[in-house]
Amino acid sequence: MSTIDLFAVQPYMTLANYATLDKFYHKVDFLMKKIAARRDPHIPALVVFPEDLATFLVLSDNLDLIQGASTMDEAFSRIGRQLWPALLEQMLTHHTLSLRKAFFLLSAPKTWNIWYKTMTEMARRYAVYLVAGSALLPDNANGYQSGTITPRSNRVFNFSMTLNPLGEVIHTTRKVNLVPTQEDTLDLSPGPLAEALGTFTIDNVSCATLICYDGFRIPHTAKEPGFTPLLPFLDKQGTRIIAQPSANPWWWHESWPFNPNMTRKEQWVKEGAFSLLHQLSNISAIVNPQLLFHALDIHFDGKSAIYGREGTNAVILAQSPYSDPLPSSEDLVWFRWRD
Repeated sequence: MSTIDLFAVQPYMTLANYATLDKFYHKVDFLMKKIAARRDPHIPALVVFPEDLATFLVLSDNLDLIQGASTMDEAFSRIGRQLWPALLEQMLTHHTLSLRKAFFLLSAPKTWNIWYKTMTEMARRYAVYLVAGSALLPDNANGYQSGTITPRSNRVFNFSMTLNPLGEVIHTTRKVNLVPTQEDTLDLSPGPLAEALGTFTIDNVSCATLICYDGFRIPHTAKEPGFTPLLPFLDKQGTRIIAQPSANPWWWHESWPFNPNMTRKEQWVKEGAFSLLHQLSNISAIVNPQLLFHALDIHFDGKSAIYGREGTNAVILAQSPYSDPLPSSEDLVWFRWRD
């Protein structure tokens, strides 16, 4: 019998947490100390951070430029005016007319350096398997055991990595299904399906990562012919545990824009990964952390949860009682899984 401690980390993040490498590192370390206090060090642990955890590292060292800005577009405009020569160089070097792509490509070395250094150290220090959330990054021509990044092309992805207790990157995935009105406006590219169906093992247990929307059963709109539900494919491969890092940009308890007859919370249950579990044979746990963040005109909220199956029924194994983007809602959701 295999036993794994599952943790869904629900962090409350502020712009100040992204100001420098030290600020980001200490925030993540603060959360990892809480996990260390709860876990049995003799049992393997899978710690899952939420989607977009590292995305706002693009603002690192530039927070002074956006003081007083009311929207993210205004913030990027201010940064763009300051960094225009460097952005133009990125556009010429990478043959793109997209200012957004140029900004992500320009920021990639800084974002990757902070995120990689922090998460590799956390995995080693606390001896855990760690799904590091995600960041908006190009494919790295240097590989993912390197602390530096060289863009392989001008394409930018919603990218997640998983590390083992030695701090080695053992799994990567790039989001396949991009969220309409959100990610499709950022000039992101969808990741390859084959990579999203890759797995890693913990104590001989097959695990995989699906970034948020990749774990949904149906598309949000009727205008997404390429939408592909990925959980059934992973289930057929014998995958047992799914990490589903998420960042929900719509208010959890308010009407969901694509169907005002439902709240986002209701839609999450009816159309998300939970709604597929009763149809699956092998997947027995889904670790689904949510990001809490509110700055400028951007916010993320939602209840982190660990879902599972009891026989043919989908059940909530553990869930945070909190969902609002407030400091008091920061939480850890824990479940001891046994195969």
